Amino acid sequence: MRFVASATLKRSDWLGLLERWERAGQGHDPFRELILTPLPGLSEPTTVQFVRDYFVGRSTIWFDSGGYFVQQGEITYEDLYGRLMEWFLHNRWADIYVLPDYVPSSDLSEEEVAGRIHATISITRLFSRELPADISQKALPVVQGHTREQIRACVDAYLDMGYRRLGFGSFDTTGSGKDINVLTRRTLSNLEFLQDLAVRFGFQTHAFGIGTPALIPVLFALGVDSFDSSCWIRTAGFGNVLLPFLGRRNVSHGMLREIGGSTYNAESFAELKTLTNHQCPFCESFERLQEDRLDQALHNLLVIHDTIAALERGIHTLTPEVRLMMSKSRYLRQQTRGS
Repeated sequence: MRFVASATLKRSDWLGLLERWERAGQGHDPFRELILTPLPGLSEPTTVQFVRDYFVGRSTIWFDSGGYFVQQGEITYEDLYGRLMEWFLHNRWADIYVLPDYVPSSDLSEEEVAGRIHATISITRLFSRELPADISQKALPVVQGHTREQIRACVDAYLDMGYRRLGFGSFDTTGSGKDINVLTRRTLSNLEFLQDLAVRFGFQTHAFGIGTPALIPVLFALGVDSFDSSCWIRTAGFGNVLLPFLGRRNVSHGMLREIGGSTYNAESFAELKTLTNHQCPFCESFERLQEDRLDQALHNLLVIHDTIAALERGIHTLTPEVRLMMSKSRYLRQQTRGS
């Protein structure tokens, strides 16, 4: 399973991250796949230019569609179509182009959700017809839907268009701005259904916007081919750090994100690093980790890659304590297969 790291960062953050990474002399590049929203006004132009200058030829680069910003009301779906088409046609340096989708958030009526699914399929078909062949073969349509019938409608339409790699974007949402994806039982059931279709019809799948690394074992167990997330940098903005198979915990200040106010001190962090078999140059000094947001981000990034590597080695290679923690995961308990 592949992890695609969010690249929609400030240029100054990129410079700081790469300076730290190169100074540490690490070998396995955590930036080998990146996703960013390229449209001016939705991301900083200097960031897009920096990603192009630095990462083209080095990393697999994804252009996101910007559907999240439609969901947030920052751009209309109609405006997104024209701006995205123009950008794609004039910027052919990406490896994957995510097609526009109309995200049906959790608070919509059944009629509104159905309308957005119909719009997503229709616009994907129209967009695909206008794309030149060199971009079309790199395009990735997005499956949306709150029911299995809607999921199947998207899949049937996209397969008829010739696509063999599909993205899943229809997570339920929470937060004041409906901007945080959550894996509810309904969403998990739909994702399981999509994976069953993928096995049956032979296409690859990608999960968009994974908000917590606690979902990685679920995605792996289902056979999802790739996922993207900004949680490695986003959670560091609150002074939170990750460890393989564990939730985020705060190390630097009182803005706690985890219910119950969980924190790490130097002793507990060292114990859990040993338990989860994680070590990296960015968490060797707990005191520095507490103070440096970009060190926290790089540590989190490596934790995500460590988690995937551990799953690929096999559950049997994990310590009994970690296997026990995984068995208590509310996400794994929600799985409907076999129930």
